[in-house]
Amino acid sequence: MRASPLALEMPRSGALREAPPASSRELSNFQGMKAPEDRSFTAEYSSDDEPAGHGHPGAALPALRKMLSSKVALMLVCVPLAWILWAFVEVSPSVTFVVNVGAIIPLSWLISEATEQLEVDVGATLGTLLNSSFGNVVEIILSISAIRAGLVKVVQAALLGSILMNLLLVLGCCFFVAGIKSHEVKFNTQSATYQLCLLAVSSLALCVPTSLAVFDDWSTAEERLLLSRGVAVLLMSMYLQWLVFNLSTHHDLFAPAHSPLNVDKLETKHALCRGSPSEVTTTDLEGLMDSDISDAEEDGAHMPPWLSTAILLGATVAVSFHCDWLVEAIDPVTKEFGVKRAFIATVLLPMVGNFSEEIAAVTIASKGKLNLAMGVAIGAATQVALLVVPIAVLLGWAMGADLDLDFEVFQVQLLVVSILVVGFCLQDGHANWLKGSMLMTTYVIISTAFWFIHDREFVSGGIPPPRGR
Repeated sequence: MRASPLALEMPRSGALREAPPASSRELSNFQGMKAPEDRSFTAEYSSDDEPAGHGHPGAALPALRKMLSSKVALMLVCVPLAWILWAFVEVSPSVTFVVNVGAIIPLSWLISEATEQLEVDVGATLGTLLNSSFGNVVEIILSISAIRAGLVKVVQAALLGSILMNLLLVLGCCFFVAGIKSHEVKFNTQSATYQLCLLAVSSLALCVPTSLAVFDDWSTAEERLLLSRGVAVLLMSMYLQWLVFNLSTHHDLFAPAHSPLNVDKLETKHALCRGSPSEVTTTDLEGLMDSDISDAEEDGAHMPPWLSTAILLGATVAVSFHCDWLVEAIDPVTKEFGVKRAFIATVLLPMVGNFSEEIAAVTIASKGKLNLAMGVAIGAATQVALLVVPIAVLLGWAMGADLDLDFEVFQVQLLVVSILVVGFCLQDGHANWLKGSMLMTTYVIISTAFWFIHDREFVSGGIPPPRGR
């Protein structure tokens, strides 16, 4: 039950009672939020009368039941099925591929849900760091599995596909859904502009090693590898600078003067976790801080920390096995059906790893909260470009694999043009269904191109295809 803001005094132990007035500094501990005048009294609970909705062992079963009632949870049946096929039944690679895709999607969703639940307990700052660590854990695990299998170009294509999918398909769906519900929707252009600039920097980081491989006949693979590792460190540094700029030193640049009152707690956390906490306005954060515990107590939906942690770790470990089996099936599937490896890596694998973000962004946009939805979509693309790609390069270094930033010329060209298209769509600060359709059409064109691209063109940016073919 939500505590009344009025001072209450009751004789029995453990009841609500008057608390000391809170200081303005304590009430303004996140993004410069000013303290409301009616926050002088807070609710205090004794341990004897603590409700079962927050951190109480009795909350575990209702919270777990609520989570598993989602339609996505039905796909969890693929998890034991994949283990049975691996241990006891020999099936075709295509069946293995499909079943493991069906297993990774709900496990990725579980990781996202558990992370959000755990954020309520650790607070906003640690929650942002937690989401930076686990927000793209599926992509990182997929990258590790592919590196171990020697599929370096698959890693590069999957990460590039993740950027393109969030930047074009997910953002396009958000614009389209918001435009269908409203004639035209305004959004905050500050954060989007900065993140597009960061994506432009990351595209430059890919252009340099790729151009050296193609146009510099004296450039060696060792030199490009050394350059790529240095650039990876710089990109990670750029991402950390963006977080400091966004969260601390210049957070006032991104906060509009007013915002909608009804902001769902976990939807707000999606924007926090995707490198775009600036998309969350002051009013949004006030509602978030007030409702973290009390709303969960009312509906019994908040998990105890031990349960969130167990689900988070268990799903992460399970994903590592399914990613290994999925990667092992890639080459057999390409041979069995004639599907290009480039299409699987650039189109299918990103959909598996970013499933929860896709659903979250479109759902938020359908509720009229376009700023939050854009924080999920563009923020996810920025996080992959500035954090996951460098991590993959450094992981390849640690694992003895020559994973560099020498992407395909074709891929880099698509990334640069896609950033330009998105920039043109965002420059006026208005969203409608036509802009959404343009972005989605762009993604369909790119996906179709990867269906037809030949693997002989997918070997390396510095190795031309054989003559006469």
